[in-house]
Amino acid sequence: MKFHSTDKVRLLIPKAALITVFDECDGFEQDETGGRVIGKFEEHRGKLAIQVTGIIEAGPQARRSAVSFFQDGEYQERVFRKIEDHHREIEHLGNWHTHHVNGLQTLSGGDIETYHRTVNHRSHNAPFFYALLVTERNRSSDPLGRYTVKHYIFRRGDERIYELRRDQVEIVDTPLVWPERAERPRDKRDSHPKHELRANPNRAYDSDILGEFYRGVRPFSSAKLGMYWRGPLELLDGSKIEVVLLEDSAAANPTYTVTLREPPAALKDLAEEIANLEFPSACAALITTERSCNRALYRRYGEMRRVDFSA
Repeated sequence: MKFHSTDKVRLLIPKAALITVFDECDGFEQDETGGRVIGKFEEHRGKLAIQVTGIIEAGPQARRSAVSFFQDGEYQERVFRKIEDHHREIEHLGNWHTHHVNGLQTLSGGDIETYHRTVNHRSHNAPFFYALLVTERNRSSDPLGRYTVKHYIFRRGDERIYELRRDQVEIVDTPLVWPERAERPRDKRDSHPKHELRANPNRAYDSDILGEFYRGVRPFSSAKLGMYWRGPLELLDGSKIEVVLLEDSAAANPTYTVTLREPPAALKDLAEEIANLEFPSACAALITTERSCNRALYRRYGEMRRVDFSA
């Protein structure tokens, strides 16, 4: 995906907004997280000035994994209406989220599709959509240097995506209208030791491919298992089999294993064989599993036809 430059956008973002974002990232070392960005903007003679004034948290019902993130929209709407009662000039400018847990250095295909759809939706008031992306965690004692961020602008009716340069982003020392720290919801943390989930650029690619062709197989992460996918795999005879695809990220190059849950009699031997294999990627693991299952079913179907014919 090509990102374009523009000299017609200027962004002002408070230190407090970045610290809020980075604090949230610190709290989720395994999973993607994010939130809403609110503020004000002015557009004059084709030039756009954006001023961030707040960050709305993901919300208590947000769902996260190492390659996906779904916000608690109802919570965020309630917060926005509360802010709007006292700050009528505030608009929903866009979103922020992080990829530092999966190594992807830019917006994913799913991000781009969603943001294009949002900016062109009739209920989105601003003629643009602003996306702040956290791409990397840094070893820095500076609170503002903990993470690397990128800034993108989507324009209504424009298929291009604009990435802002550093000189177009000014960090200012102004207060936020939100969050109000005393009212910020607390997320429940797992008391078990965390599974170390290293950044893996291939994970984001795998997620895009699996999301496109195997939509029932969804990503998850846990403190005990780390990163894994689970869901039904549809086979050529119309049947479905539950698969669990597990990533082993202990080594420098992660490997993947597949378990077939409660396989039918025709696939039991194959299930044992597959369980003992290691694959270099999640895509390779699932594609190989699907083809092997279909091949086994096809052979069994051929054997059954020969038996019927000989009878």
